[in-house]
Amino acid sequence: MLKTLTMATALALLPVIGLAQSAPERRPLLMAGKSTLEQRVLTRPGAVPVARPGDDAPEGAAVIPPLSLLFVYGRETAGGEDWVEVGRGGRSAPVGWVPARTVIDWKQNLVVAFTDRVNRNRALFFKDGEDLRRIVEEEDAGAFARDTLTAIQTGTLAPDAPVIAAEPPAHVDISRQFYLLPILDWQEVWFPDGFQALALNVAATSEGAEAPETAAAPEAPAPEADVVAEGYRTGVVFVVDTSISFDRYIRAAERVMTGVRDRLVKEFGPAAPRFGLVGFRDVMEDGSPDGYVSKVFAEPVADPEQADFLTALGRLEASKVSNRDFREDAYAGLRTAIEGVDWGDTEGRFVVLITDASPRTGAEDGGASGLGTEQLRLLAQANRTAIAAVHLETPAGAEDHARAAAAYRDLTDYPNIGSLYFPVAGGDVAAYEAVVDRLATTIAQGMRPDLTPADVPEVEAAPAPAPVAEALERTGLVGKAMRLAWAGAQQGSRPPELFQAWVADRDLAHPASKALDVRVLITRNQLSDLQATLQAILDAGEATRIAPGDFFGALQGAAAAMSRRPDRVAGAEARRLADTGLIGEYLEGLPYRSRVLELTEDDWLAWSFGQQREFLDDLAAKIRLYRAIHDDADLWIALDDDRAGGEAVYPIALDALP
Repeated sequence: MLKTLTMATALALLPVIGLAQSAPERRPLLMAGKSTLEQRVLTRPGAVPVARPGDDAPEGAAVIPPLSLLFVYGRETAGGEDWVEVGRGGRSAPVGWVPARTVIDWKQNLVVAFTDRVNRNRALFFKDGEDLRRIVEEEDAGAFARDTLTAIQTGTLAPDAPVIAAEPPAHVDISRQFYLLPILDWQEVWFPDGFQALALNVAATSEGAEAPETAAAPEAPAPEADVVAEGYRTGVVFVVDTSISFDRYIRAAERVMTGVRDRLVKEFGPAAPRFGLVGFRDVMEDGSPDGYVSKVFAEPVADPEQADFLTALGRLEASKVSNRDFREDAYAGLRTAIEGVDWGDTEGRFVVLITDASPRTGAEDGGASGLGTEQLRLLAQANRTAIAAVHLETPAGAEDHARAAAAYRDLTDYPNIGSLYFPVAGGDVAAYEAVVDRLATTIAQGMRPDLTPADVPEVEAAPAPAPVAEALERTGLVGKAMRLAWAGAQQGSRPPELFQAWVADRDLAHPASKALDVRVLITRNQLSDLQATLQAILDAGEATRIAPGDFFGALQGAAAAMSRRPDRVAGAEARRLADTGLIGEYLEGLPYRSRVLELTEDDWLAWSFGQQREFLDDLAAKIRLYRAIHDDADLWIALDDDRAGGEAVYPIALDALP
């Protein structure tokens, strides 16, 4: 049986040993060469704290749960053995001493999260990193993976096989069930076709033995998912352009959505998808809203007849005046749908954008969302929400089409599946109604896995254009991914029960698909610090636009003002932004390429005004993304029982880092 890893519970079980609460506060030891990062360890099975180094554990003493994340307060040698004094950190006193052999030093807050189980095979965990590298670089990794999974499923895996475990059959969603798969080490590896991957040395909880037995019995089949899941609900919020240029399409939207609602309520009854509605516009030439920038008309509430939604459709009206240009503030409407709508108990969450214009990003004047394309996509992923975009390519917006298509393809890109972008050539009304009908029906069929996108009823017997048909197929896969993630949580799926192993972050058979996301377990305090740091960089860039040669000097002043490592910001040593000392040590040495950290003074001076502006706009968008994550209490995990405290953590994606 796989063990549930709930860190708040695990830490609550720690025995209170050592200093009394009234003792002077002690701080954990710092890592070698660091001025702010404290030493951390992960416990192995069998770690029992004692009052002094070398003491025997008293009979019946409580064992610290495996993979508890603790801080180091002291290191000593006693009785010929190395000992470590550990505790929770913060204002808590140490809990006692444990043998060094019962802990693992964890130098970086790197963890992995399983990606959605669609378009990829299950990840395999290897005893040795060299075995994994050999399979990836020298052998047919795809054939090896398929043969190994078959052997695991049938219980015929050889005892001397290089693989010791596989990812669970049911998906484990870190946003629903937080689990800790820390990365202890990593290496870059390359597939023969040129795909780069990361070979990750990870640790996971294990009951009993330090290393698990190789699979010798047939694996239990994955719980049946091909049924209408009791309790699973899908929510769809339509985000509709209500500017003057969209007038002729609003009533068409009302017609097709009413028809979709009638059909789905008849088919699913009370379990039918729940619909919501958000309208958006833009601002006028003087900067004032055109009535509103974004507005919630209906929320996806538990209403079997969808009466509120139908009433809202009737109240949806296009603006009577023209705003400042053809673009509209679609991102403001999307952010409202993601964060400003009560989704209730819906688990499969889709936001469907309907517009004829390109978006106004938050970095531009008047963009109310405050977010760029990348940041809005990451915010949607953090909230377990998929975005689809229906883009009407009207003749009036011909010069805007390419910009809109590029933005919406990137925005709707769902991990391992692809873009949910639906272009409607010429803005044809009948084709538009057909696309919305098929899209809504395909989303609804996410509750009916026995049906596929091919089963979507044809509208007027017209085949869907190739881009639309492909996007419909991807939408069906996204619905399946959401349902499997929910089912895994209901069935109590857990990470593999192994203690230490190597795993590739990409599917061995299809390296274009990611099996694991590398994330940084960042604290709320660190995210606040990162937000303040990027704001300091942004302010320095804005203040030196006329004299760009002063940019790095301004950064050094900002580092000194923020009391950051002044010894590193002087003279020729600070040639890169990373050398200024502004960026926290928690981002150093991570396996990603940072455009911000690697920026040199020469790069900055060589950039055009537009390139510098783009860099600063990206910083501004990331600042707003961090603020949105910081303020969303539901995203944070308490390792110290204080969900609102500064030491609560969030597994932030590497893509979201500066």
